[in-house]
Amino acid sequence: MNNNLIKFYLLTNKLKGKIRTGWQELGISSNRLESVAEHVYGCLMLAIALDSEYKLELDMYKVLKMLSLHELEETIMKDYTVRDNISREEKLKKGRESVIKATDGLIKRNEIIELLDEFNAHLTKESIFCYHIDKIEWDLQAKIYDLNGEFDLENAIKDAKAYQGENFKIRDRITASDIGIEYDKRYYLGDKIFEDLIKDIQNIQNLQ
Repeated sequence: MNNNLIKFYLLTNKLKGKIRTGWQELGISSNRLESVAEHVYGCLMLAIALDSEYKLELDMYKVLKMLSLHELEETIMKDYTVRDNISREEKLKKGRESVIKATDGLIKRNEIIELLDEFNAHLTKESIFCYHIDKIEWDLQAKIYDLNGEFDLENAIKDAKAYQGENFKIRDRITASDIGIEYDKRYYLGDKIFEDLIKDIQNIQNLQ
């Protein structure tokens, strides 16, 4: 019987309809906000494209599997954002507990848990790559909402002031997506591929 397999699929299928909380909190006006499953898909496509264009010297099977599973915790727990004031340690603890529940009954349960532990530790080259992919997919989606006129600048500034406090500086000719992109650039320092990619994303002028 495939009861455990079907139970796992039905649980993960919920991510197709689970909207990314951050976009709701930012007041994105699109009639169709990105779901968690769509974020996962975006991460996978970015990884495949980067593997096409660069000599990454990574275990791409592990990368794609890690990215496929990296939001598994959200099948059970809420989509926490920086606005929830939850510590990274507490979020990781809740996330691990959720993954343990989500994989109950699967034969390769321990392998999945270990893979997500590796992702969260950010110590191996595959996990660091996946972490960067996870971050930069947000930057790219923010740019898409911005160019579609669905990301309000005032909402972005208000959120940045609340989250970044005195560290937030308004520059001339800033756009809503620029605020998050400028903040996220620090995550990619030392990784030439992602340093160049985030600059190219910021310079996108249209979606053609």
